[in-house]
Amino acid sequence: MTAEKRNDEIDLIEVFQKMGAGIKNLFIGFLNILYKILLFFIRRAILIAIIIVLTVTFGYFKYKTSERYHSSSLEAYSNAMASIDMINYVNNINELFNEGNIKGLETKLGIDPTELKKIKTVKAYKVIDKNKDGVTDLVDYDENYESSDSTISSSRFVIKVEVFDQSIFPVIQESILNYIDQNKYIKDLNTIRKRQLQELISKLNVEILSLDSLKKTEYFSKDEKLKTQQGQLLVMNEKTTQLYHPQIIALYKEKQGLEQRLELRTDPITIIQDFSALSVVENNMMHYLKKFGIISIILAIFIAIIIENFKGIRKVISDTKKK
Repeated sequence: MTAEKRNDEIDLIEVFQKMGAGIKNLFIGFLNILYKILLFFIRRAILIAIIIVLTVTFGYFKYKTSERYHSSSLEAYSNAMASIDMINYVNNINELFNEGNIKGLETKLGIDPTELKKIKTVKAYKVIDKNKDGVTDLVDYDENYESSDSTISSSRFVIKVEVFDQSIFPVIQESILNYIDQNKYIKDLNTIRKRQLQELISKLNVEILSLDSLKKTEYFSKDEKLKTQQGQLLVMNEKTTQLYHPQIIALYKEKQGLEQRLELRTDPITIIQDFSALSVVENNMMHYLKKFGIISIILAIFIAIIIENFKGIRKVISDTKKK
């Protein structure tokens, strides 16, 4: 037993020694790779620096020669139809901008061609309401969410406009509203919606009056009906008085909610936040420096690797041609 135990201890020591040696070799290999990478950058530092400087300079040139454009967003309720349908309808305009269809844009938006040249894009986006609390959590500018996603708000949406001249914001806002209002189908849907809201409010008024009348009957009439039978006094139809306050209050709150919607959201869409003059410059200097800075680093490393391994690459190409 002692010999077997000693052999087991020796085997265990060997395992730990091998593990230690493996970790040591892995660490040395990692340091060796870092060392080679460092040497590579030292050898090609001048080339990499030249490429980065040239690319960033080109980016700065693009910044100086390009026209600045600003963006601003409008958030609204879609009252007449689901937000997805309203987004698709508004994005018909975006398609015309992408196609450069000035004639079509002039017809749909009623904006002079000279003014249309001040507008870069008009696009609607989905609003994400993760908690279903009616509050905007984020706007799907990157279009990562499918239309069937349950977190998409059924009523809220955002329209983002990019313009070359900020003075056009009020014009494009008015034009988008007119573009929506001129659609007969949307107008009819909105008319039906308002009529149905009014009918619901009327029905709630009837229900509230009915409950109020029932409450008075319950509270102010005798709960016990007395009957005399064969000279004896009997208690008949004993009832427990019900409390109608919670039901009445609930109906009042529902009615007030409907009245609020009817009063504040009368049009096909209701603007929560309009286009602001405090817009964002989309293509500022930082945008170009960041974009071309990343491109320059990738390009510089790629060219440096090709030059570093040029002989090997040429040999591979030569061998391939021979075959």
